[in-house]
Amino acid sequence: MKHVAYRDEHAIAKVVEKFERCAFGLEEFTHARHLTVASWYLCHLPPDEAQARMSTGLVRFIEHHGKQGYHETITRFWMELIRTFLDCLPKNASIMEKVNKTMELHGNKDVLLKYYTRERVLSEVAGRTRLKVDWVRSPISANLRRDSCELPPSGPFLSHGPTDVFAF
Repeated sequence: MKHVAYRDEHAIAKVVEKFERCAFGLEEFTHARHLTVASWYLCHLPPDEAQARMSTGLVRFIEHHGKQGYHETITRFWMELIRTFLDCLPKNASIMEKVNKTMELHGNKDVLLKYYTRERVLSEVAGRTRLKVDWVRSPISANLRRDSCELPPSGPFLSHGPTDVFAF
């Protein structure tokens, strides 16, 4: 997946603000923007409050567009994965660095399938409540931290050209 990077914290705040106002179209609120908002909340709020704000925001966003589809298990999984990842980063890293690194490492949505079978995570029950991880697939305590914190080898952090940058 092509890595997209923010150049400043203002661009990140703008994504959060547009999400909270339901100003994105459904197709515009991509996985990268989900990661952006989740990271922003987790950097600015206590974990429980960040989780609640993300969940409430997603429900509001989906309802605003006349759709259904909020998924409790997936939302909680990603919030925990991102929180664990952010805990691995240096405390003095900027919000921009934290969000960009989160997107770089977790831009592939399929990591979810390391922890849940497709059938289980797409079940009706999983959408309504938080399901425990499929232990036969992965012991979460060991692998979540490893999956959260192992950064891929990369060059300079913001080495991407202007076409790879979110601009608002």
